[in-house]
Amino acid sequence: MKRLHLFLTAFCVSAFFLLAGTSCNYRIGMGTELPFSTIEVKPIVNRTDIPQAQAMLAREVADALNQSPGLKTVIEGGAAELEVVISGYRRGISATSSRDSVLATASTLTMTMTCSLRNVRTGKYFFKNRTVSASTEIYAGRAPGLNEAQAYPALAREAARRIRDLVVSVW
Repeated sequence: MKRLHLFLTAFCVSAFFLLAGTSCNYRIGMGTELPFSTIEVKPIVNRTDIPQAQAMLAREVADALNQSPGLKTVIEGGAAELEVVISGYRRGISATSSRDSVLATASTLTMTMTCSLRNVRTGKYFFKNRTVSASTEIYAGRAPGLNEAQAYPALAREAARRIRDLVVSVW
């Protein structure tokens, strides 16, 4: 009985170390590396009525891309170029007042971007004109317009995160 107990204990300990050793090689995300390590974010084009959206989004996209392992944004001379066009912006009512069905108490802001990623060396596109959208909720208070302006940074961060995910994912 003692032999069986020792055998099972030794087996369990061996199995634990075997599993622990093989799990150290696990990586979250893509299994392959990107074919580029530097990326240039071209000036963002804004075709909407969001004031200064392109500057805010460019800053957030650069920050998001720089947080990706093995990827660095550069001002010029990158191995890849990212082109982003803010192509749409919409406000939608997501909740109304119980006393007035026309008065919005919550709205959804949605920004749509068209993105292209080009290999600078070959001139070929990794992807072209991919649509990405991001949304955020705002709640109307005493100054509804002010709430919308305060939501732009959160919307830009979410849009940048989605653009980064598009850039670093398998195309």
